[in-house]
Amino acid sequence: MDREILSVKTRKDLYDFVRKNPGFHLRELSRALNLSITLADYHLRFLEKHELITSAMDGEYKRFYPRSTPGQAEVRAALTEAEKLILAFLRQPVPLKVIDFLMEREGATHKEILEQVPVSPSTLSHHLKKMQAAGLIEHADRTEPERRYRVVDPKSVARLMTAYELATQDQIDTFIRVWGEFRL
Repeated sequence: MDREILSVKTRKDLYDFVRKNPGFHLRELSRALNLSITLADYHLRFLEKHELITSAMDGEYKRFYPRSTPGQAEVRAALTEAEKLILAFLRQPVPLKVIDFLMEREGATHKEILEQVPVSPSTLSHHLKKMQAAGLIEHADRTEPERRYRVVDPKSVARLMTAYELATQDQIDTFIRVWGEFRL
């Protein structure tokens, strides 16, 4: 049955792209594959209806993820809800820059992050609050006079960034140095 569903080239291309790049939203998918939004939406709905992919709202966008398919070893296992949430943030430019910066240290203040992420202070605060509410980052030590933010589960974030090629080799080397060894 999956072969019939994936016999349409556009549908197969979308499915393969979602498997390799989970967490993209409709417009990103349509741009990446040079498809109209209407065509991409039609095929994504079809794939979702036939349970080859799944989607989740991140508050602003509907993001798409692969489902695991029994008997197909080359397909990555389905992502957990926590992994989907992390990937939703990693697919956004500002949160990705913030997470990149925080992954290389044990904590950073709003001011320190702002020096590395070129956005307005209020935009940075907005993203920090969203990531905090999602449980991706937290205050490292509430007793310090200035709040320091840190990544809650850096090993999981590092695994996802590595698995989905969202980190450079230099960053991976830094992750290993800072957070220890991790398995993909």
